[in-house]
Amino acid sequence: MADHAAMQREVAERQRAMFASFVGKGCHTTRAALSAASKVPESTLREWAAGASMGIAGLLTLRRHLPAAAINMLTEPGDARLVSIEQADTNWDAIAAGAAGLTFEICEARKDGNVDHVEKARLKHRVRGLVAELSDVIAED
Repeated sequence: MADHAAMQREVAERQRAMFASFVGKGCHTTRAALSAASKVPESTLREWAAGASMGIAGLLTLRRHLPAAAINMLTEPGDARLVSIEQADTNWDAIAAGAAGLTFEICEARKDGNVDHVEKARLKHRVRGLVAELSDVIAED
């Protein structure tokens, strides 16, 4: 996707999807809690959730308060993922459980021979989380 305008549209679409998936009632955090923790005004978060352009400083600020999978949704159109520079012990059990859970969900989705759009969205969400966790493991080397 070499076209700059196309990249902007893709990032804005993913930004809206990221906020819908991770910020709000029943999600990872609420807009009010994210605003309080990040010191980003709620009005700015609302604009970003609607797809307004978010600068690199905003992305890096939110990185401290959202899961890596959320931030990776924004960077994937550029074939990039953020990896923390802080070293942490790898939780191999959590990785194995995540991989097993993904395998189960794939089998469940395919048992009727078709992966519908709802199942595909759920699988993509699960994969993003696992990829974010695995990216951290690879960065440890």
